[in-house]
Amino acid sequence: MSPEQLNLFNTEPSEPSNPAPEGDFKPDRIPTDAQIPIPAQTYPTIEALAVHCNQCQRCELAASRTNVVVGRGNPQADILIVGEGPGQHEDEQGLPFVGRSGQLLDKILASVDLDPEKDVYIANMVKCLTADTPVLTREGYKNLGAIVKQRWAGEVLSLTPQRKLVWRSVTGWYQSPLGSRTLYEVKYAGQEVGYTATGDHPILTRRGWIAVEDLHPQDLVATGTPVGETQVLQGVRNTPPISSPALVGQKTDWRPVTKEKTTQPASYSPVYCIDVAETANFVTPAGVVHNCRPPKNRTPSSEEIAACKPYLLEQIRLIDPKIILFTGATAYKGLTGKKQGITKIRGQWLEWEGRQCMAIFHPAYLLRNPSREKGKPKWLMWQDIQAVCQKLAELRGNS
Repeated sequence: MSPEQLNLFNTEPSEPSNPAPEGDFKPDRIPTDAQIPIPAQTYPTIEALAVHCNQCQRCELAASRTNVVVGRGNPQADILIVGEGPGQHEDEQGLPFVGRSGQLLDKILASVDLDPEKDVYIANMVKCLTADTPVLTREGYKNLGAIVKQRWAGEVLSLTPQRKLVWRSVTGWYQSPLGSRTLYEVKYAGQEVGYTATGDHPILTRRGWIAVEDLHPQDLVATGTPVGETQVLQGVRNTPPISSPALVGQKTDWRPVTKEKTTQPASYSPVYCIDVAETANFVTPAGVVHNCRPPKNRTPSSEEIAACKPYLLEQIRLIDPKIILFTGATAYKGLTGKKQGITKIRGQWLEWEGRQCMAIFHPAYLLRNPSREKGKPKWLMWQDIQAVCQKLAELRGNS
């Protein structure tokens, strides 16, 4: 099972358990055929499930994996943490959450005396723009779809952590199906040209990186133009080269934007993304947006999700946790079928299949928003993880 195969969540409400097999059930064929179901109680242990995962060829992703990423921690833990999906480090080591995000997650757990190897089990579940999104490059605006398809490796305008404009190289190119994600059109007030993004795509605002679907009317976003200057958009395909001295080193301006849901294309319609070196963000005509995902960690197709999801349901059954934590809105939406943004639902308890569940900020989001001030993401995470410990104590006391 590849890193992407642990993106086991669909974006529609899931069934509470795996369907019973029909006809002549052949469990030995599970790893080789996605049409073979994985009914509840197929596997007696996590180790037995991992055997099939290591053999898995249920979708085309098996050809590109380095290591199977089943999980880490205690298979009898009371807390199950579900991630959005392994990245390059996870694929290389065969373990979830072992990069910078994982290191931060371990520190968060340790801050309330939770041992990642004893008290929790960690398993894994991105963000895109449409092809016609203009991206500001040294050569003028280029359409994102063309950048991805041509694997164009030039420089795009980007922002440093100090909000200064710089040129940075494109280092990765991605294309994936839209699936059931909602698209939003984002524009500056009174401007015709903007971009269209999935609701989970981060845009830089005065209050940090915010998913497009969570933008408020009062939010000011980073424009990617120097303070005091007006961004003038000419024809996207015919924009003249950008003068580097006029931009580099200056701080970005801020402007309000509008967002509107767009007509949804077919679920298989492609959406695109790029990686940008060092700064991990790039400038569009309606704000500075973030890299979509770690390199080589694209969104799985609906076929890949369907092939792999039954493994996860068995994993949850075997671990039988008292608490499930969703790291980020993608995992939360995928398992529950609910589509609220993470800033609206984080820290709230909900019940799913008799288990207490909570959505928390993904550690990667905290790395992008490092402030510890009251009301900021790191401060909110501290409140949430303490609430988790209190709930765990209650549940253990009642059992």
